[in-house]
Amino acid sequence: MSAQDLNRVHRRYIAVSNTFKSSWTFHQFIQGLRKVFAEVPTSQYPADFQSVYGELKRVSENLSETSLGEATEQLDRVEEQLMPLVRGLLEIDEQVSPGLLRQFFQRVKNFDDNILTQLVKFYLHTRSRNGWHLDRLDKADFLSTKVAEEYNDSRGAFVLCDRTQLRELAQGFWAALAVAPVADAEVDGVCLEITTLAGEILSIDSIDELHQHSLIQRYRELKHSLGDAFFQPRVWTTVLETNLVMKNHIQQLYRRDEQRIIAEYQQVFELERDVPVDVELGAELSEFREAVERFESQLQGENVRLGELAELREKVRDLMPKLQPSGESTGPFVPPSEVREQTTLVVEQSEDDHVEENYQAIVSALDDTNPTLDPKKIALQPEIFALGIGPREVVAYRRIYSGGDCDRAAEQFVLQAAALRSLIEQEVEEIKGILDDTAATRDAPIFGQASQTAQLGDLFLRRFEHRIEQAVLVGDGADAQALQVLKMRLMRGFSGLWLLLHRI
Repeated sequence: MSAQDLNRVHRRYIAVSNTFKSSWTFHQFIQGLRKVFAEVPTSQYPADFQSVYGELKRVSENLSETSLGEATEQLDRVEEQLMPLVRGLLEIDEQVSPGLLRQFFQRVKNFDDNILTQLVKFYLHTRSRNGWHLDRLDKADFLSTKVAEEYNDSRGAFVLCDRTQLRELAQGFWAALAVAPVADAEVDGVCLEITTLAGEILSIDSIDELHQHSLIQRYRELKHSLGDAFFQPRVWTTVLETNLVMKNHIQQLYRRDEQRIIAEYQQVFELERDVPVDVELGAELSEFREAVERFESQLQGENVRLGELAELREKVRDLMPKLQPSGESTGPFVPPSEVREQTTLVVEQSEDDHVEENYQAIVSALDDTNPTLDPKKIALQPEIFALGIGPREVVAYRRIYSGGDCDRAAEQFVLQAAALRSLIEQEVEEIKGILDDTAATRDAPIFGQASQTAQLGDLFLRRFEHRIEQAVLVGDGADAQALQVLKMRLMRGFSGLWLLLHRI
């Protein structure tokens, strides 16, 4: 036989061996999956892997010009035995949803990247000639991202692995798929569409807004539309980069909204104790408790879905008006912003322009609150809770803008301290995001701004001492205690910022 024939048989042997290796890995994965989820069916195949492996080993011994005929016949037998095994695995795979796959890897924290790579290759080697089943593409997408990501502790975010390693993975997957190349112009267009959608997602400020715009679904549908082109190296890398950017952004939104929704449903439970509950409302509250239990269970398993989170928040908004005590809803509701506009009180600008933007953000948020509600309940409202505003700061706002008599300088100081605390938190997060860069980033503008903030923080801590002493002297122990709590909250943030600025 010719060298061309020998080369052809060699290529066929490598292809069959790769399919066998990925199938064997997938079989082992299914076995592990069954140990965690009982609903995964038992693996039963019309042939066994051991006999296929034996045949492949014998083929490798006959890969020479004098034995090519025998090797070809052996490869035929291997494929006859291997195909039923593959079909059996694919039948089981149909019963493994993308969600179940994600749950498995959320529970199994330690896994080998080589195994993940082989699982992706199994999907590539066994792709149907009719195109991709969408669930299988979703699973290949998830596994690809899993094998290509690593967690960066200093940034507190997921990033792509080493570029050289990523390039090798991309080329290996594309070669395993063995399809026609994609035109450069088409690749450029797809990559632009993906990054444009990623930009839209990054502009979103809440989980609710993300859900309302169906951006995650749109991104998923875009990936589905790619078919084989999903694995074109440049497209695949762009998808992975976008997956991680989105994952980090969504986790950031989710961590913030997680605290909001916990505060919201705690407020529902608090209001429930204060009002009589009829049969219909009782049924709604019972359903709501079940939804909260599911949410908390999903929190523990790190398996909260955006749609379910949005639905729970919708239930909160529906229940809140029904739980408002009648005494709190009598009379026309006058927003605090209108009270401010009607009063002749002129409050000085925030003492230091450094915190003015945060100060105005707090005032604007409190403008939209109900002045008849208990300050503790106001502090639990999502928009207020997100700003870290407590009951004493709600009281300070009301005293300043109600038009009544009060020590306006003292109350304004309380709000200024809240604005300073908010600014410190923002600057700490911004500094953490760049600390993994070179030492030159110490010259970034944020460090100069944060230095001014730290100086102001030191000044405010000393002023808190004075305000606390004044409260004690006039016999207002409760206010002295409330101010002490605010001082400690500011000190905690100030300490974190100071340590970042003086990090060696």
